Amino acid sequence: TGLAHITGGGLLENLPRSLPSDVKAEITGHPPLPSVFRWMKQTSGLDDYEMLRTFNCGIGMVLIVKEGVVDEAKALLREAGEGVIYDLGFLSERRDPEGEQVEMKCSLA
Repeated sequence: TGLAHITGGGLLENLPRSLPSDVKAEITGHPPLPSVFRWMKQTSGLDDYEMLRTFNCGIGMVLIVKEGVVDEAKALLREAGEGVIYDLGFLSERRDPEGEQVEMKCSLA
């Protein structure tokens, strides 16, 4: 379990700080980009990788929990007043220590 505050450096640079070196995050779903980030992407011409490496793209915090407690964690967050909760993906074994620790398996919409 862990928590990652997604600030400057975006998802790709902040999430690895909360993961052991032998674990990678596979991002299979990203929430829709808020309008300001859609505008920035379109105006700047940045690709998804650079957007995710530079900006939080609407994701301010990532909670990392074991697969068996996801529903319980979501319920606790909702009880605490969090209205928007997204499943971003899952963790897997990082076989290549030189490879990316966050693998995007989806695109920004």
